[in-house]
Amino acid sequence: MINPDIESWALARAHTIVLNEGLNLAKAAQDLDRKRSRLLVYELRKVITAAIVEAHAASVSSDGLLR
Repeated sequence: MINPDIESWALARAHTIVLNEGLNLAKAAQDLDRKRSRLLVYELRKVITAAIVEAHAASVSSDGLLR
């Protein structure tokens, strides 16, 4: 079962990512701006990766064991 705090954090983080990077990427795609789209895909990957790393770090307890 998922910890409600982690689930709330994940939903809020996903919401922020979609609003920021997702919306920018959609606008670039709508404008058919391939160069900007490629750059924004890279940024989206970075933000998602950072969120995964952050979630993993939060799931590790102080004794180094996963919760």
